Amino acid sequence: MGMHAIAATLGIDEPLDEIALIELTRRGLPGDTINVLAKTAGLTISELSHVLHVSSRTLMRRKGKLLDHHLSDHMVMIGTVVARCTELFQRSENASCWLKSPVLALGNSRPLDLLDTTAGAIIVLNLLGRLEHGVVS
Repeated sequence: MGMHAIAATLGIDEPLDEIALIELTRRGLPGDTINVLAKTAGLTISELSHVLHVSSRTLMRRKGKLLDHHLSDHMVMIGTVVARCTELFQRSENASCWLKSPVLALGNSRPLDLLDTTAGAIIVLNLLGRLEHGVVS
């Protein structure tokens, strides 16, 4: 998975490498990335706000403004998982369905519910890697 896939998931048109993504995250992602990520992931703003630990109203007020670096970092993390899911399952609809469905390998938790922490996102990314290589347990 390349930086292009992550950038596309967040609606960032400029070409990015790892360092540019870090700098952009530190400066703050554009507030419009909220709607793009929600749409790409097949999430409502309410579902995304739950994962980000901010209210839907707060997210809606961020339109047209830069996100702070903590929220930007969390958005990049979620965008990375969504891009990886989309790559593995080949369609955003399939990725969204998997993210919202209980997964036995995650203790019947929904992958989406684990994306509220970095540790949870790492677990989901590791599972995606195992699925890609045919190792499901």
